[in-house]
Amino acid sequence: MEPNREYDPFARLYNRYWGADYRIEAAPIVERLLLSRVAAGAAVLDVCCGTGQFTEQIRQRGYEIAGVDSSKEMIRYARRNAPGVKFTVADVRRFSLGRTFDAAYCVYESLNHVPDTAGLGMAFACIRRHLKAGAPFLFDLNREEAYILYWNNTDAVVEPDGAFITRSVYDQETKIGRCDITAFDSSGRHDKAGWRREDFTVRQTCHSMSAAQSALLEAGFGNVTLHDARDAGMSGDAGYARTFFLAIA
Repeated sequence: MEPNREYDPFARLYNRYWGADYRIEAAPIVERLLLSRVAAGAAVLDVCCGTGQFTEQIRQRGYEIAGVDSSKEMIRYARRNAPGVKFTVADVRRFSLGRTFDAAYCVYESLNHVPDTAGLGMAFACIRRHLKAGAPFLFDLNREEAYILYWNNTDAVVEPDGAFITRSVYDQETKIGRCDITAFDSSGRHDKAGWRREDFTVRQTCHSMSAAQSALLEAGFGNVTLHDARDAGMSGDAGYARTFFLAIA
């Protein structure tokens, strides 16, 4: 099984345009559904932590936080954004930190990047092994309506020091969303020779909500509840057709 390296070239853009914004949207839900269930100063694991902006916010609330992500470039930014936090580069389906935690979360539909249900089950089992008995685990997944609406379009962002174009398509038969990205970076230089172009692709799989719930139970979790993101307080585009799962180890 090869680790998912798709996010390495995406890390720079993610750090600049997405990591901080989603933190603002997700924080109240993580606070209400997860952190309200654990004591102050508890050990919390940020699964698929990305560039660490959200990790730092949880750390600042007084929790003992650790992060794991398969992308070494994401972790490189995370170590800048959350200095002093223990970060580990490892695949969510097979990581081992040698300790257990009082709670864990995995947000911004990170588990939609796991390509199949079998891998999702492996991820849940791995996370379960890192949790103490009774510890809560919170994560979110995009539902198909979100892919149909947001993953069949073209978009662009232009800044003085760079630009990027995204071209997305969702296949309803395979349940796979593909986003091709072309990025230009001037690296602080505005002469023609200074511009660098990168082309890369990120993919997501639309997992069945029932299959995800079954995989949680098979991994040893119980008391699984599902929460629509908008009902939970996430407004705007980010809250559309997104489900939060809360499960207890």
